Order: sequence, then C-alpha cells, then structure tokens
Amino acid sequence: MPRITTILAATLAAFTLTGVPALAEGAKDCPPGLAKKDPACVPPGQVGKSYNPDHVYAEGDRLRGHYVIVTEDQWADLSLTPLDDDSVYVVIDNQIVRVKESNLVVIEPIRILENVLN
Repeated sequence: MPRITTILAATLAAFTLTGVPALAEGAKDCPPGLAKKDPACVPPGQVGKSYNPDHVYAEGDRLRGHYVIVTEDQWADLSLTPLDDDSVYVVIDNQIVRVKESNLVVIEPIRILENVLN
C-alpha cells in the first residue's frame, strides 16, 4: 500500500508541475450561458470593468493596450516641448501622454486630442 501511495503522489506532482494539456484547453472554453452573452465569456458583474474608452491617464498609471509613439517630426505640429530624458510622447486612447520609455509609466498627461482637433 505505501508503494501505491508513493506512485500516486509522484504522478500528481508531475501533473502539477507540467500541467495537463486537456485541462488547460478546457479552461479556455466558457460555459454555454456566458458564450451567448455580449461580450462573450465575461460574467455580467465584470462587463465594463476591464476597458474604459473614456479613461483619462494620470501620473503614475501604466499604459495598457495599443499606443503610438509620437515622433520628433510631429512634436512641432502638436506644440510639444523637446525631451532630453528617458521619456517619449505617446498617443493612447485619443490622449497624448509623456511616459518613461523603459517601463511605460505615465510621467505627465499632456492633453486629450479631440479637444485640440475640434
């Protein structure tokens, strides 16, 4: 009996360390009730918490999602001051922010673009 217990414990440890592909694939599927919802596979209480298009970035926020780096050629057109430190101007969610290039943490929010364009 102790030998079976040892073999069972070793097998469980191996599956825990390496993972079981069949279980990992099943975790990606969502329940039938959530698959029909819009957005799919998101519980009703979590809808809208992950993404907010009206979010205004503040100092200390970390960038998430897609962003575009503003090149030096565009700085004059957007009335941006030249930078001489480890930071870059970035456009994200219709906003211009100055971020630290190494970790994408907002140093300074500059402006919301739609206010400039209108």
